Amino acid sequence: MYDTVFVPTDGSARSRAAARRAIDLASAYGAAIHVLAVVDVGDLGLWTAADVPVERVRTSLRDAAEMAVEEVASLAGDAGVDCETEIRIGVPYREILDAVAEADADLVVMATQGRTGLEHAILGSTTERVVRLAEVPVLTVRE
Repeated sequence: MYDTVFVPTDGSARSRAAARRAIDLASAYGAAIHVLAVVDVGDLGLWTAADVPVERVRTSLRDAAEMAVEEVASLAGDAGVDCETEIRIGVPYREILDAVAEADADLVVMATQGRTGLEHAILGSTTERVVRLAEVPVLTVRE
């Protein structure tokens, strides 16, 4: 039924809970998982050279993304599930949708909540956009 289960992660407890569910599903169906962390270009724009060297911010955000995907890969390895990891820079929902298509994923498993507050109210969440626009089923997981 599933060959590739796609897991977006930001390293949060919520996304780890979703990753665990994805790993359980992949294990049950003999599927692999594809894990993606997106460095949000919006986060890069919050900093200026006057605040802190921009390259240092990019490196820090990329390091956090690498830690997030490596954590999920470790969980998958412990469960005996094949795992591929990827990091992209861009607008999260767009990068997720593009990567889902490129990975030929059968299912997306992601947390119900990411950012909240004013940005959520104005723009809508990444999860909501992926649910609306994905061409494959999306399983949302509460922490």
